[in-house]
Amino acid sequence: MERKKKASALVVAFGLLGVLLVSIVVQMLSPDAMAKLPESSQAASLAPPTPIPGVTYTGMYIRIGLNDGGTFGWTPTVVPYGTPGTGFQFPIGAQYESLAIYWWGEGYVVAYKVKTAKGWVDNIAFWWPELGWPPPAVSRIVPVYAKQLRNDTNRAIREVRVQTVDKVLNITFKFSFPKPQKYVLLETKITNNGVMGEVRDVLYKRIVDWDVHKSIMNMWTNDAHAAYATFYNRTLDRYIEMSVSGYTSAKLTNAVSYVDLFAWDDIQVSLIDTKVTTRHPGTMDIQSHNMVLPGDGNAAVYYDLGNMAARTTKAVITVYQAGWHGQYIPEYQGLGH
Repeated sequence: MERKKKASALVVAFGLLGVLLVSIVVQMLSPDAMAKLPESSQAASLAPPTPIPGVTYTGMYIRIGLNDGGTFGWTPTVVPYGTPGTGFQFPIGAQYESLAIYWWGEGYVVAYKVKTAKGWVDNIAFWWPELGWPPPAVSRIVPVYAKQLRNDTNRAIREVRVQTVDKVLNITFKFSFPKPQKYVLLETKITNNGVMGEVRDVLYKRIVDWDVHKSIMNMWTNDAHAAYATFYNRTLDRYIEMSVSGYTSAKLTNAVSYVDLFAWDDIQVSLIDTKVTTRHPGTMDIQSHNMVLPGDGNAAVYYDLGNMAARTTKAVITVYQAGWHGQYIPEYQGLGH
């Protein structure tokens, strides 16, 4: 998933989420400059594209595509960028694809530290569809299984498990899609398998590049646990809003710790130094709590899981939601009285 971004300084990295985690990392970019960015060309991928196994589910309001790597977005054959597939459509239809254009803009990163003779060593594992299938060695992700747990008129449930290449962590993604609704729930469970004892400083990032109705220019806002992308569709004469939100237990254990609207450089991967890790939100991180930010955003939701004892599991929830943005609708005037 690579995208080129203009900036006053550029650092080259490989295939960062096609458009999700950018292969050319932005060093400096103001919100005004961000709003003026042109659509980028595609850089060379780490490996030739291969079909990503997956399945499509259609509900009353939205259609989603889930792949076997644990993210949204798949296309059944090897195709050029831009060929229709399914990621997250609201309303239903290829023209309303909103996950991203030219690639499937959703992925994840898990950072963790293990004890070695040299002390605590930081590790990182990650995957997004443009990296290819099976995941390349540099991503340090190994598929374990993908299976459908339920699919009826009311709900589809699909579970995917991957493992870090060192077998330290299992990562299980369970997608639950209530078909009469406009949202999808994702429960992510991270398990310390115990092969290295305690694991420290576990950080999970879920990164989502909304390009609402195939438009890279959207109106972005965020709060402490969610990011929102809004787009006005002239044909429908409606404002559409897509959101990604992070949640945990009522005790706020493993709570969402950060939301970044400019996740292009939230992970840097070097083909020269494969030990490069990125825990921080990048050189150019942006939040917009008090004003609308126009531009080509890319949301990262951070879950700080802390330390994990051997053979323990921690879980978090991510919610993907679609809807009509709030606005004055004359035909419904007075219904609130």
